[in-house]
Amino acid sequence: MKKPALLLLHGICNNANLFAAPYGLGHYLSEYFAIYPVSYPIEAHRNSPWDFDFHLQHDMPVIWRQICRETGEKPYVFGYSMGGMLAMAAQATGVIDAPGVITAASPFTFAMIPLYPPLMRTWVRISSLTGYRTVPIRVLGRVLVALMAATVPGGSAFDLNLFRHLIKTACVNVPVETFLQALTWAKYRKFSDRTGQIDYLNRFSEISTPVCLIYGSDDRVAPRETVEAGFHAVSSKVKAVVGIQGGTHMNMTAGGNARKIAAITDAWCNHEDETEDQFRHHAGLACQGIIFRNEARSR
Repeated sequence: MKKPALLLLHGICNNANLFAAPYGLGHYLSEYFAIYPVSYPIEAHRNSPWDFDFHLQHDMPVIWRQICRETGEKPYVFGYSMGGMLAMAAQATGVIDAPGVITAASPFTFAMIPLYPPLMRTWVRISSLTGYRTVPIRVLGRVLVALMAATVPGGSAFDLNLFRHLIKTACVNVPVETFLQALTWAKYRKFSDRTGQIDYLNRFSEISTPVCLIYGSDDRVAPRETVEAGFHAVSSKVKAVVGIQGGTHMNMTAGGNARKIAAITDAWCNHEDETEDQFRHHAGLACQGIIFRNEARSR
């Protein structure tokens, strides 16, 4: 039986190797789907000063046409972190027309995050003083790993080791423009374009395709309320918010939580006619915070 196509979109400062981590999202999703992990910016745009808007306006149209042509169908789309934000914004603005969108650890509003904004602001200041416009994510990541190793509780060893692995294999240096747009999100606490004037979340009312938004109960980057904002904003009649107990922003990319996310994605995309109880059973949900607004699944 032919597996349905699933386009995979990675997070900020990553590339498609995010989905190649041992026992990671790509490994488990490939059990159910023909997966198409992509890196952006695409090769033709590597020398451009990219940010989220650039990916949305220039990378995603090319990627979407290529994957549709390669698969002969419109793929489902799965996005992790900023990849989920990109998937939803692209669906809302008509850049893509996916039959279903699934996101994991993707915020659509922004809570106060104590560590990342100061680090981003520091590098923006360094850039303005030196004229160096590329942020050395791999070097900064190693420094951050060292700081975390000295401060995080012992129970977070899995997250730290995974972070260390991803720094080595899946992280890319990015233009300072990427950080500038992320700082705009943190400053205005909204999911906007680089000017802060266009609120992408307001455009979510244009989304009517089924969406499933997954969050981790312990995720400080994308806590439940920032994910639920997307749930409430879409016009989809078939939509869900699913919580992973104990999920953090990092540990949902590999191990048991990645396996759960793959099962949820399979149940959502490949078993659309199931009731809520059947959905829970099929996905093997050891999760909390299930919210359904689907008449077919609430019967």
